[in-house]
Amino acid sequence: MEDENRDARRRMIEVAERLVAEEGLGSVSLRRVGQEAGQRNNSAAQYHFGSRQGLVDAIVQLRSAQIDARRAELLTALEKELDGRPADVRSLVRLLVHPLVESAAGEPRRTHYLRFLANATDHYSLRGSWQVGEFHPPTYQLVVQRLRATLPGVSQATFDRRMRWVSRVSLRLLADHELTLVQDDGGLVAGTTAQVLADVVDMLVALVAAPDDHGDEAGDQD
Repeated sequence: MEDENRDARRRMIEVAERLVAEEGLGSVSLRRVGQEAGQRNNSAAQYHFGSRQGLVDAIVQLRSAQIDARRAELLTALEKELDGRPADVRSLVRLLVHPLVESAAGEPRRTHYLRFLANATDHYSLRGSWQVGEFHPPTYQLVVQRLRATLPGVSQATFDRRMRWVSRVSLRLLADHELTLVQDDGGLVAGTTAQVLADVVDMLVALVAAPDDHGDEAGDQD
């Protein structure tokens, strides 16, 4: 029975992730998730997750753990390569997004997580209680701490704002990349993992490491 419950829960997570990615959170109900996952009990999803919020949280917790495990592998490899030297801004920013880019390219016909995140994050019903930028698994937190230490000239408030933007900008860009990979038509050509990673890292480094010169305050005085 325990294995059956675990399998049912996993199927509902996968169905909900796909539905939200393809249709948006507003069109997905717990009842529909249970039905499309093959559950005879119409209340199965509510039993396992409690609410749509609980279902979204379960998806994020499952997928982010997998992605952060890959991030930990990449961090270990970088530390070995640096042999005690500190990592620079570009290397740390790359660690933040590299496993996300890989997740889109791993199984092109079955990846939905990045589009799921983009749609769930933007839905009005979750804005007050959950945002993707506020869910930080352990290795992500460690990389952000190290990134903060490389930018002593950037105020904490500016750094926090930029990191919030990093989460939202990178998520939207990579969701578009994921969609391009799974589309069969439309004339769009998806970039390779290496190309997409390089482009996204270039943009995010420019955002994170820009001089914090209080330009708005100076402009107000003119």
